Amino acid sequence: MIGLDTSTIIDMVKGVTSIKEILEKQGPIVVNRMSYIELMFGINPDKPAHKKEEEIYDALFEEIPCYELNKEAVKKASLLFHELKKKGKTIGEADCLIAALYLTNGITTILTKNVKHFEYILGMNVVSYN
Repeated sequence: MIGLDTSTIIDMVKGVTSIKEILEKQGPIVVNRMSYIELMFGINPDKPAHKKEEEIYDALFEEIPCYELNKEAVKKASLLFHELKKKGKTIGEADCLIAALYLTNGITTILTKNVKHFEYILGMNVVSYN
């Protein structure tokens, strides 16, 4: 299984072909609730075109297994954040939560175009695309 980063979900909906090629080799996919939150914050209710995007994301999150936020993942995210900070490597809290949601559920591979957001997380294999 491979976890999808928020950027990957956006690009997958846009039809980026390199994602499809990678996923054919990687096997089943999973998503996470933090990515859904990020996606929804990108939806502007004043823009009619965004309503269609919201419907697409809603359908996608109903079809693909989605890991939900829980105490274990939040604590793991905090630990990751502070461990990286000690090493002088900082990434956003949302990315720490995304990584933690996958790691606490046994998913050790993430597909992203933002390699720098995940490359320093121990135990996380990062697969990138163009």
